[in-house]
Amino acid sequence: MNLSISFLVFVALLGNLCTSVLMTSIVSFIQLIQYPLLNHVSSFDFGCYFKKYVTRISWIIYPVMILEILFAFWLAFLPLHSKLQLPVLITYLLLALVAINTFLFQVPMIQKLRFSFDKKLVSKIRLFNWVRFFSSVLRTILLLWIILFII
Repeated sequence: MNLSISFLVFVALLGNLCTSVLMTSIVSFIQLIQYPLLNHVSSFDFGCYFKKYVTRISWIIYPVMILEILFAFWLAFLPLHSKLQLPVLITYLLLALVAINTFLFQVPMIQKLRFSFDKKLVSKIRLFNWVRFFSSVLRTILLLWIILFII
């Protein structure tokens, strides 16, 4: 592989790592701080609070998610050494798991919370968010490992 292709692969991996770190940080904040606090918002104020929360967090999480997907697509179109193929494939699978979990499970549940507080639903959302949390953490660790030890 020539130097310019190797550089592009490195930049694409670095972009993947940076966006993965950002997403892991956001998901960690949501899982460890934000969701537990939902149980302490009064049911009277919950609807208004939660609508504002969803609107504001969406301005942060969706751009990072889009960047994460774009960097993954960019990497997918670059020629990779055989030793990179399996670890990179695993990062794609983890990203797909996050996207599927987010859009098929979490978003519909979160939409239900916009109308009223439901403690069981908050617990279910937190449970599903652990999948997103651990997938993001594993993806970040794997990307860091690829950059530090494989390239």
